[in-house]
Amino acid sequence: MEALLDGVRIAYKTLGTGGSWVVLTHGLGEDMEYWSQIVEPLEREHRLLLWDVRGAGRSDKPPGPYTPSLFATDLVRLLDHLQVPRAHMVGHSAGGVICQRLALDHPARVASLCLISTSSEVGEKAKRAWEKLAQAVETSGLSAVGGSAERAFAPAFAEVNPEVVKQARARMLANDPRAYAACARAMSDYNWTRELGRLQAPTLILQGAEDRLTPPAGSWILKRNLPRARLMIIPRAGHNLPLEQPAVVGSAIAAFLGGLELAGGASVANP
Repeated sequence: MEALLDGVRIAYKTLGTGGSWVVLTHGLGEDMEYWSQIVEPLEREHRLLLWDVRGAGRSDKPPGPYTPSLFATDLVRLLDHLQVPRAHMVGHSAGGVICQRLALDHPARVASLCLISTSSEVGEKAKRAWEKLAQAVETSGLSAVGGSAERAFAPAFAEVNPEVVKQARARMLANDPRAYAACARAMSDYNWTRELGRLQAPTLILQGAEDRLTPPAGSWILKRNLPRARLMIIPRAGHNLPLEQPAVVGSAIAAFLGGLELAGGASVANP
């Protein structure tokens, strides 16, 4: 399905038939199918909204610049289009950045947060690396970053699951280079750690102990600065937690949401 939102077509799909709304937002170089291995335990109790961020998947790829706030605004417009007033937000990597910005800019739309392999700030060294990556993609195409697919997994996982790594690399290479570079730049310059203290949404942080792209230190910063956060470090796992440990991730999210709704503090009925 597609929605035309302020002149930009955003691709999405919904799953499940009842319960509260859960929105799943993918990371850089991925699309909504990234979540395919974890939807089963969630759609039994919830309505799921999966979408392609502008510049990715089947969504439009207008020229940049893009920003986390722009992505968050796209999502708010999509929620408005679907008449969803409030939802649980799940985001991986860049998707977690988008979810944080959404919660900061539109807190009434967020029932809870699940932040996977992500951070609340980018240092100067990382900023320069992101810009270098974007320039390389613009100059040489996505082959310039094809080798990074393996680094997104824990070394032991990549060694025994070469097909999963191969598929991840193929998805990355299928992106539009110009849009990928714009998305990369959007992730190169943000720092709102000091703003996190005003977020009251219950938050689950999931982090791979062997994440080489977004190391665990970023999750500890999130944990220390979010007032209602819990952190789960998953051993022998890298950046791509939903691909490496889908059963653990799906069960953790389902249990987190179930606990919130049993407590009655974050229930979100269907519109």
